[in-house]
Amino acid sequence: MIQAKKYNKKAKEYWKNKNDELVEEITQIIDSSSDLELVKISKDFVTKTGFTDMMCTVSDVHDLKKIIEVFGKDVVISDFVNYGTRTGFLTVVIAPALAAVEALGDVNESNIEEWLYGIGICLPVAADICDSVLDEEVMRHPLIAYRIWLILHKLGAAIIFRIGLNHVKHIKTGDKKLDKKIIDRLFQGVKKVSEKQMIDYKVKNSNYVSVKKLNEIYDGKVCEIEATVFGTLPSKKNNIIKIFEEGARHFAGELQIVDDFEDLIGDSNLQKLPEIPNPSFFLTHSIDLWKSGKRDIKKIMIESAEKTLERGEKYHKNVINAFSKLPKNFKTKPFFEVTLWFYNKVLNERFKEFSKGKTYPALRTQLLGMMKG
Repeated sequence: MIQAKKYNKKAKEYWKNKNDELVEEITQIIDSSSDLELVKISKDFVTKTGFTDMMCTVSDVHDLKKIIEVFGKDVVISDFVNYGTRTGFLTVVIAPALAAVEALGDVNESNIEEWLYGIGICLPVAADICDSVLDEEVMRHPLIAYRIWLILHKLGAAIIFRIGLNHVKHIKTGDKKLDKKIIDRLFQGVKKVSEKQMIDYKVKNSNYVSVKKLNEIYDGKVCEIEATVFGTLPSKKNNIIKIFEEGARHFAGELQIVDDFEDLIGDSNLQKLPEIPNPSFFLTHSIDLWKSGKRDIKKIMIESAEKTLERGEKYHKNVINAFSKLPKNFKTKPFFEVTLWFYNKVLNERFKEFSKGKTYPALRTQLLGMMKG
């Protein structure tokens, strides 16, 4: 527990500084680039990911710059970074990353900075922003017109991705083969995440996704991002890196199940209404039960929630198995044990909260429509 508090505190301090740095770098690129140069950054990003819906035109960039002039770049870019930063970002990526590199002991300070910022922060943030744009879930800004705000998200994701790559180029381990391996693993991850994100995007209009296809989407879209972060650790201790890569993959899957339950519960503080996550194991199991002839919606929701929890627990078991392979004397092993225990506790708490049935009435009509197809 002491280590958990220590690294979570370190993560908060680290992100406070890096948040400001990210805002500054995005601002600098927009300030120093012509409209055509920014369009090229957008085009390069689309080429690497295949997300054509993320493309920005010269007209888009021109309109965005006019709004930035009106409201001020400090406010606009700061708000964008704050909106685009994932929930739980500190405890899911930064704290474990800091704990991992400290215990590995062979990663110098410069490489820690470039890796954690370039891959650990920029990659997940760019991916999350893409996800929110493609899923049409970009939160509205109270002052900026939605069209312009959306353009900023599209261009911002491309710029953040570019910033990340620029920092990765500065990772120098002293071993050229290892440096190349890190770059290769990064682009392998980007390719896989992009491919599965596209599948996820295409099935949005199709309520039913098989369990097999869901596993493919979750593993590629959600889990691969975390696996890529920890699979690119700039360390020569390959056996330890493999453990972290495997553990991070399943940990991300467990956290996605937590997110699915949080969608079902909603959040009044964020004015987020309960909704059926699509695609999700909950929805697929519900449709399977409906197809089998069951018609009691409440019982369908209860059984689907139980099946979803089972999937979360399967991810958790795989995480535990992975991290149990860490050497007994691995300095920060207690941090990972406490962190895994805590998030499994959160998973079960979210399940119990949903099982109280408070949001069943709000979800009933939506679920019924999706099951009937």
